[in-house]
Amino acid sequence: MIRSPFRSLHLALLGIVLMLTAPLALAVDDLDSHYVTLEPVVVNMASSDRGRYLQASIQLEGNDLEDARAIREHIPAVRDRLIRILGGRSPDSLTGGGAREDLRNEATEELNELLEEITGAPRIAALYFSDFIRQ
Repeated sequence: MIRSPFRSLHLALLGIVLMLTAPLALAVDDLDSHYVTLEPVVVNMASSDRGRYLQASIQLEGNDLEDARAIREHIPAVRDRLIRILGGRSPDSLTGGGAREDLRNEATEELNELLEEITGAPRIAALYFSDFIRQ
């Protein structure tokens, strides 16, 4: 297996982006808001030629303040489910506006199922991608 000299550079740049964006994502979350801002989610994508990554910044909108608080209480489970939903997809499966909308709908449905199992009710009114970077 031949390693590209750019692989280390790509990983370093990804690390820098994560270090710079994670504090910003946490700083904008208002505890008295219907919106819950998650730390950026970074996953490996399925690719036969080289390592590919997806970084997504996601905000969840609760139906009301109580739902937003319930979402915040279960962030580890929500992030784990998002990693499962987003990870391992091929780059081609995320191409086009319709693909991202399908992914948004799938993630919203699966997260609501998860939260219903944990809290007894679906809690998410909408899911928003504020950043969606494929590398």
